[in-house]
Amino acid sequence: MSSDEDIPFHKQPKWADIVPIPQDDGPNPLVPIAYTKEYSTSMNYFRAICRSQEQSERAFELTTIVINLSPSHYTVWHYRQTLLKALNKDMTQELEWVQEMIDEHPKSYQIWHHRQVVVDHMSASAFPAATVSTTPSNLHTVPMIPYLELSESQQKAAQEAVQTELNCIAQALVEEPKNYHAWSYRQWVLSHFGLGPWWEEELGYIDELIAVDVRNNSAWNQRYFVVTLGPKGLTDEVLEREVQYAKTKIERTPNNESPWVYLTGVLRKASHPLSEIKAFCEGLLQKPNANFSPFVHSTLLDIYEQEAKQERRADSLLKAKEEAIILAEKVDTIRERYWNWRKNQLKAIAVEA
Repeated sequence: MSSDEDIPFHKQPKWADIVPIPQDDGPNPLVPIAYTKEYSTSMNYFRAICRSQEQSERAFELTTIVINLSPSHYTVWHYRQTLLKALNKDMTQELEWVQEMIDEHPKSYQIWHHRQVVVDHMSASAFPAATVSTTPSNLHTVPMIPYLELSESQQKAAQEAVQTELNCIAQALVEEPKNYHAWSYRQWVLSHFGLGPWWEEELGYIDELIAVDVRNNSAWNQRYFVVTLGPKGLTDEVLEREVQYAKTKIERTPNNESPWVYLTGVLRKASHPLSEIKAFCEGLLQKPNANFSPFVHSTLLDIYEQEAKQERRADSLLKAKEEAIILAEKVDTIRERYWNWRKNQLKAIAVEA
């Protein structure tokens, strides 16, 4: 005897009262999409459910069916989120299902956003009223859990929740280290649960990723996020540590753009002049593997230009022009027109004779 699971959902008795609503593409659709019959049928029933705003177990089951057929259907995800709360569904069980979806579709933004919605709902129930602050990951005003004000048991629960989420994300990043949606969610997790120990621990995780692939620009971006927006802030001590860290990586791979962007980025963020790395950059010119790095020469161009403007130094202006010529004619010829433009811009700088 067949069970209901073996029968298409729309042929089961519990769906007999629903009148499906077909998709209306107008009388003469120019380029109709060739949906599968299974998907078209499921969506016809979903439209009927949406029209009546039904909140039931069968409606919840239907969202599962449609999402399995189209994991990026944001309307269905939103409806599912409404049903989760209206039906008081088991959020832990929902997370387990979401994990399965992430394993199959790790680059779907809708899946990661749904996980965020579920975790946010669970944390709101588990912890006291959150303080309202700006989450650095998306610059939106959202609740952030006051971790430092929690009891010891609550802090332990928060740490376990964060670790669960970070493990989930790390698993996805093994397959695709530059998964933008996974990284974005990781930043939300770090921020949402407040000023816990995971901020400092995150640097260890980033170190591991960069050790495996020093060109992992996503890991470098995450390091910048943690260092500049974490609870410690970009103090002079932290800045010195990060400058030395970037220098070490640059010496290994001077043609790798990521640590150069990071190095100049943290200096600018801390309002320190690029001239602080002038000796380092000039020293790299003596190394064969670095002398033809466009990033060495472009950074020196920026440094010399800055000196010429601020100190009105003629020698710095001359060096800046030389760097622009080297970039245009030798080490970065594909951007020749840009570097020539930069060279022409230098003519407007007034220097002392």
